[in-house]
Amino acid sequence: MSTQEYIRKVIKDVGEDDNFTRTPWLNTIDYVNVNGGIVTGCFGDVEKFIKNRKLEKVVAVIKSCTLNALGDLTVTLKDLSGTISGTILYKVLTEERFANAITLGAALILHNVSIFSPKQSTHHYLNITKKNMVKVFYKDGGCA
Repeated sequence: MSTQEYIRKVIKDVGEDDNFTRTPWLNTIDYVNVNGGIVTGCFGDVEKFIKNRKLEKVVAVIKSCTLNALGDLTVTLKDLSGTISGTILYKVLTEERFANAITLGAALILHNVSIFSPKQSTHHYLNITKKNMVKVFYKDGGCA
C-alpha cells in the first residue's frame, strides 16, 4: 500500500479525530515509511504487543499532557487503535531538543517502552525515558 493510500485509509478510519490528519502525524507516517517501517496501532490490544513488559515500537499523538509535582509529564497518548496513559520523565524534558517539542498534538516515535500494569487492573501505563525517544514531530512541521 502506498503512503498516499495509507493516509487516505487513516483519514477515513479516524472519523472525528483530526490529530491523524495534521502535519505532525502525517510527517511521522512519512518518516516511518521512508525508513522501511509500517505504522500500526498497539494500544487497543496492548497485551498482544507486550514483550518482556515492553512495547517494541510506539507511534502515537499526545492527546493530553500535564506537568506533575516531580517535573514529569503525565500524558495520554493515542494511536490508530486506542489510547494509553503514561509518564514522560523529567530528564527527557530537560534535553534541549525535546524541551519545546513535546506538546499537545505532537507525534512521537518511541522504542522499547516499559509498561507498568498494576495487579488486578486492566489498565496499563507507559514509562517513557530518554532511551525510548526516537523522534518527535511537532505542530510547526519540525522534528526533534
